[in-house]
Amino acid sequence: MNSIAIKKTQITDAISTGKIQPFVQPIVNINKKLVGYEVLARWIVSEHKIRLPLHFIPIIKDDQQLSERLTISLLQQLIKHFTLHKNNNLFVSINIYSHSLTSSVIHLLTQLNIFVNVVIEILENDDISNINNFKIILHYLKIKGIKIALDDFGCGNNINDRLFDYPFDYVKIDKLFVQDIDHDLEKLKSLQSMIKLIHYFNLPIIAEGVENERVFRKLTTLDIEMYQGYLFSKPVALKDKLYQPSF
Repeated sequence: MNSIAIKKTQITDAISTGKIQPFVQPIVNINKKLVGYEVLARWIVSEHKIRLPLHFIPIIKDDQQLSERLTISLLQQLIKHFTLHKNNNLFVSINIYSHSLTSSVIHLLTQLNIFVNVVIEILENDDISNINNFKIILHYLKIKGIKIALDDFGCGNNINDRLFDYPFDYVKIDKLFVQDIDHDLEKLKSLQSMIKLIHYFNLPIIAEGVENERVFRKLTTLDIEMYQGYLFSKPVALKDKLYQPSF
C-alpha cells in the first residue's frame, strides 16, 4: 500500500510544470541489440528524489481527465525529443489506459509515429468499459501504423479473452514470471506454458524483468524474441546517455 499521501492537485501541478517526465528503458533482441524502449513516467521531486509510478498512477488511474492530461504531457515531451532524434528503426512503447485514448491522445500518437515507431501497451487488468469503441480505436491506430502490445501478461483474469479479441502485435510477460527461472523449476514450467499459448497466436514476446545474465541465458533457450530489464539498463531520462550494448 502506498504510504506517501499525494493529492491530485499535487499531481496536476507536477504535470503542468513538467516534473513528471518520460524515462526510457531499453528493449533488446537475443543478441542484445537495441530494438526499442519502454516509456516509464518519473516524477522529478528534486535533484536527488524521484517518485515512481506506483506512487501516483494508482491515484489517477480511474480519473480519465487527469490520466489523459498526463498522457498528453508525456507524448508532447517524447515528440519534442524524437523530432530532433528521429529513428524509424526503433520503437517506443507507452502504457495507455483505454479510457485515455481520446482524440487528442490519438492525434499525438500518430504525430510521434512519424519520428519513431510507436507501440501502445494495454494493461492486462485494464478495465475496458466500451469494448466495441475500443476495438474501433485500435483498428484506426493499426491503420496509422501504430502497433499494440498486451502488457503484464499473466497478471489479469482474462488472458485468453484478450488474446482472442484484440489485434495485438506483441505480448509482454510480467517480471513475476521471469525472475528466478534459472533455479525455480515450477516457475520455469509456468513460463513455458505461457510462451506456448502466446506463440499459438503467432505473437512475438518481450520478457520483462531480466536482471542477471543467468536468467537471460535461460530465456534465450525458450524462443523469446525480446528482453527488457536492469541487466541491460535502468530507466534513464531522455537527455541521458542511452543504451549501448556490452559487445
